[in-house]
Amino acid sequence: MSFTLAGAIRWTVIAAGVIGYAVLAHYSAATSAATRFPAMGVAVSLAPSLSILLLLAWRSPRRLAMLPLCAGVGLLLWGFWGALERNFSWVYFLQHAGTNVMLAAVFGATLARGRQPICTRFAEVVHGGLTSELVRYTRQVTLAWTLFFLTVSLVSTLLFLFAPIEAWSVFANFLSLPLVLLMFAAEYLVRLRKLPQLEKHSIMDGILAYWKTPATPRAASLPPR
Repeated sequence: MSFTLAGAIRWTVIAAGVIGYAVLAHYSAATSAATRFPAMGVAVSLAPSLSILLLLAWRSPRRLAMLPLCAGVGLLLWGFWGALERNFSWVYFLQHAGTNVMLAAVFGATLARGRQPICTRFAEVVHGGLTSELVRYTRQVTLAWTLFFLTVSLVSTLLFLFAPIEAWSVFANFLSLPLVLLMFAAEYLVRLRKLPQLEKHSIMDGILAYWKTPATPRAASLPPR
């Protein structure tokens, strides 16, 4: 019971943080606050990247060696703060579009000849041995996620360049995550139809199990003959 309560609290805090950041990002980028409080826009736009940098530095086995890097980043921010205040919307855009391009590259690279598609790896961790039908399906799912991330980055780019910043901000801050959840739901429904005999595990189960296993180089899985 305590584990369930702790998990519920943890996910509630995470959800509140995600929603709170989205609201703050939209407020700082797409309202009058963009011109009245540009420093807030810079701070909010850089917060995710700087948080990741600090986390990686803290967890690095060479923590002391990371200090000059963090100090260098701080000096660059100080030196270019004025330019950032005038162009922080580009930081938001590059962060959103760049993240989706990176995810598309991560998924798409595993579709290369001789590689194991990443969704196949997720399924293998959960289910163990895979049938040829499941190997084909998970390869198609990997391709679908690759195209999804590319599409999101393309829409983000088009909206940022040709639409009002308010439209881009709504898409980036309020629609991107629901679209990801919708993609998960669509994949689950397709799997129920194409592989009704398969155990009911979500791709997220595979991702979580994957991260708990040691990282080892894998070649492409060959379906059983």
